[in-house]
Amino acid sequence: MVRPLKLSLSLVLVALVVGPVALHAQAQGRFRVLIPYFMPLGDADDDFGKDASKELRKLINTLATHEPIEEKEIKDQAKRFDTKIQDLNCILTRQLASQIEAQVALCAEYDELPDKSWALKNVVFWDIASSEQFAVSDVTVGEKDDEIAAQHIFNEFDRYVQQIRAQGICADYYASRQWENALRNCDQALVLNPDGVATRYLRGRILYEQDNYTESLGEMEKVLALEPFHQEALELAGYMSALRDDDDNAREYYGRYLELNPANAAVRMRIAYDLARAGDPVGGMQLIQIGLDVDAENIDLWEQYGGFAFSAALDAEQNAALDAQNGGGVSPEAQGYYREAINAYEKVFEGKGAETPVGHLRNIIAAYIQLDEVASAVEVGARVLQTHAQEDVLWSIYADALQRNEQLDEAITALDRVREINPSHPSATLRQGNWLIQAGRIEDAVTVLKEAVADDPARAEQVARMIFADAYQRGYQEKNYQYAIAGMAAAKELPDLSEAMVSQLNFWHGFSVYQAAVLEQAPQTLPTAQATLPQFQAAINLFNQSGAYPASVNVNLSELLANANTYVEIQDAIIKRGR
Repeated sequence: MVRPLKLSLSLVLVALVVGPVALHAQAQGRFRVLIPYFMPLGDADDDFGKDASKELRKLINTLATHEPIEEKEIKDQAKRFDTKIQDLNCILTRQLASQIEAQVALCAEYDELPDKSWALKNVVFWDIASSEQFAVSDVTVGEKDDEIAAQHIFNEFDRYVQQIRAQGICADYYASRQWENALRNCDQALVLNPDGVATRYLRGRILYEQDNYTESLGEMEKVLALEPFHQEALELAGYMSALRDDDDNAREYYGRYLELNPANAAVRMRIAYDLARAGDPVGGMQLIQIGLDVDAENIDLWEQYGGFAFSAALDAEQNAALDAQNGGGVSPEAQGYYREAINAYEKVFEGKGAETPVGHLRNIIAAYIQLDEVASAVEVGARVLQTHAQEDVLWSIYADALQRNEQLDEAITALDRVREINPSHPSATLRQGNWLIQAGRIEDAVTVLKEAVADDPARAEQVARMIFADAYQRGYQEKNYQYAIAGMAAAKELPDLSEAMVSQLNFWHGFSVYQAAVLEQAPQTLPTAQATLPQFQAAINLFNQSGAYPASVNVNLSELLANANTYVEIQDAIIKRGR
């Protein structure tokens, strides 16, 4: 059984992301290489392992770039951690290397064969900073050939140095965003060591930066085949899968990543955010739900869950709107997500109270409105305004809920509060006017809308179009000419209208008066003639003030004026005859 080193020595398996590897990390001096005794397997004699390791240290010491840690120092350092040099297997060797500032560590094992030869196997150099490994080919040597074994390892160490150099240059080019140069050097490193995890991951990152998600994902899969728990590869593979709308794989990769950090809420929220940002809020909800199963009182998790649920509801609504078979209204799927959002945000409100972000509270009210549960929206609005009374955003959506709940006067009052808190609010006054217009309260609407125009003359045209549209649709088109007349006349009371808008209003005002008079004069009695004569005359006056507008709606103004004048003559004749 392997005994762990004491003093909390930990094996840190951190993949290379950017920056140089060990060869480039040390600005001065030679790199320290930890070479313990080669480990005998079974009943193999341990003398060969001691002798071969000594010979390898001698060879490494001839290099200008690397120096072996002396045997005595290895023994002393191992003793510090309550172990012995002969007990340094691969795991303990790497742990010790990280503690004594060794940049490279060697692991080597061997079997003793029946003919007294030695089968050297599982020889690996480890770059301690990046956990990059370089495997040396197996070799069998004779009984007295410890020097040959050392020479074999030393010869392949040169390939390791070349690989590290190419990998470091690749990382340098990556840091400076020179993608093609970076790829070329990573490829050179992979020729020397195809199973270099850190190099493969770095190559995948470069491809990701080039928006080549297909090849980048392929590299991440190779990394994970070599190291199934490579956290950065799992995270990036999950994110790219989400970008490719491969939700199942995205959730699977992210799920595996979070298995390594099951109780870390911050990591879970970051990963869930990445998933939602890539277009899968439902996947984000699922990841957060797992965290809530572990910690149901975590307000931060509930807060993020609510946001994802609200986004999922909006997505579901959009998808339903695009579905030709959709019968209208909020789809059942969207309804479910809205209720999830409401539940989550309510828990946040319970936990944070007055510190709850305004957007969350607004979303609760908005969700109830979307569900057409306006009474609940009104109730929540009144409740949240007790703690957030100075938030114009909440007063504004509360007003929407009141208006939809047929509480118009209360809605108008709520928008008054919006205007008090934020006098420059872009829509409060216009919404008041629009709601009053919809309620048929034209005079009240015009009073309010005149204030909007006074505060911002540029709104005059917009306000006039609002009143005109209502007067035309609910008045002229419905043959309710008196309603149309009242609306057109009210719109003309607004200041700062353009000549074109005034001409348009004059025409439809006149045409509405004309149509009303035509209907009223039909009996052709003295009273109807007396009543309609001034109306036809007023219509003619308004037509004459309509400028070029009639032609824009294909109306022959001359013909219309002739008809109106004919009606004037008829009414005048009836009045004279009656007298």
